Amino acid sequence: MLATVMIALAAAAAPLAAQDTTVRVDSAPPPVPPPPTPEQARYMQGLRTVARGVAQLKDGVDRVARTQQAHDTARQRQAGRRLGGLCTTARSFISSGRPRMQPTAYDDSLRIMARLLVVRIDSLLKSLPTCETTAGKTPAPIAADLLSRLRAYELALANFRVGIGLRPRADSIQTPSRQ
Repeated sequence: MLATVMIALAAAAAPLAAQDTTVRVDSAPPPVPPPPTPEQARYMQGLRTVARGVAQLKDGVDRVARTQQAHDTARQRQAGRRLGGLCTTARSFISSGRPRMQPTAYDDSLRIMARLLVVRIDSLLKSLPTCETTAGKTPAPIAADLLSRLRAYELALANFRVGIGLRPRADSIQTPSRQ
């Protein structure tokens, strides 16, 4: 019985041994992108600074969204005041990073994506003074407006990252409180 099983296994393995085992490479490895120019490096530094401000906004919007579900007015007011303070902090980060982001650092289609990203950042920046002053009084509409602007920014950022050859990050705005 054991001999029969061994013969059957040997017969099944025989066609595999006869196959060609050479590895074929159908395409060449992807070309390595050239190093960024100084203008492109400056753009990316500005984008990193802006991203710190955007993270502040996301935190504030998420706090307001969570308190809206709880129906606790004291916590809602506290979250609104905190959102106003985070808008102030975010404005300083975005204001300092945005001037470094010159879309002319890139060519052709990347310039269009870089310009769209800058437009989305400018839209966020424009809404922050209102957020600072009224988020403590009416946090829900301010958070809803910021959320729509943040989603537009995230979409533009994902397109830009794909354009420069980076993998897009997972959507960081999707939280259980905003599905």
